[in-house]
Amino acid sequence: MNEVATHELKPKLRSSVAATVDRLQQGVLGRGGPVPQSEARRILATLRQHSSTPIDKDPLSLERSLSILAFPLATFEYGKGDLPSPSERAAHLALSFFAVHIQSARKPVHLEEQSFATACGMLVARSDSESLKPRFDAMVLASDPTARVIHMRSLIALLRGQELGFDYGGLAADLRSLERPDRRNRVLMRWGRDFARAARPASNNS
Repeated sequence: MNEVATHELKPKLRSSVAATVDRLQQGVLGRGGPVPQSEARRILATLRQHSSTPIDKDPLSLERSLSILAFPLATFEYGKGDLPSPSERAAHLALSFFAVHIQSARKPVHLEEQSFATACGMLVARSDSESLKPRFDAMVLASDPTARVIHMRSLIALLRGQELGFDYGGLAADLRSLERPDRRNRVLMRWGRDFARAARPASNNS
């Protein structure tokens, strides 16, 4: 197997989404990244416009999401038929969530190595609301992907209000795995563990 073929066997979804949101984040926060602030704001506004419409019903949204990736996905991650591939769908969802999350943000919301579930647990730990854990549980238990996305969008809006961030590259990889029956429970198990550890009161986290 030649070097090019070997390279193409490596998934690029996680690293591409991470590089893309980092670039946009630097731009919109005015931190001298490669994307000017006005351009970053324009891209994010477009992503937000399409964030609530299922990708299957908005063909242009997939095109827009793929076109802004910092670098292309691996060849095998692209779809070949009339429907988006799991990797394409995951990239689109992650970018859409990020666009909603960073709106009006004053500090980074893409934080490498901190999982989405950890951020949700931290949200519970700092809040007196009794509805947050049931929201997270409903997201985990959702049997319909559309319902899970709705719950996730709601949680991300709450994270935005508390200025809590997480790793969007990791989220993209998890979203792709959630579409595979053989990997779904592994992701949800890990999310449950991360959430439980972060949701403990500070006195129990030492």
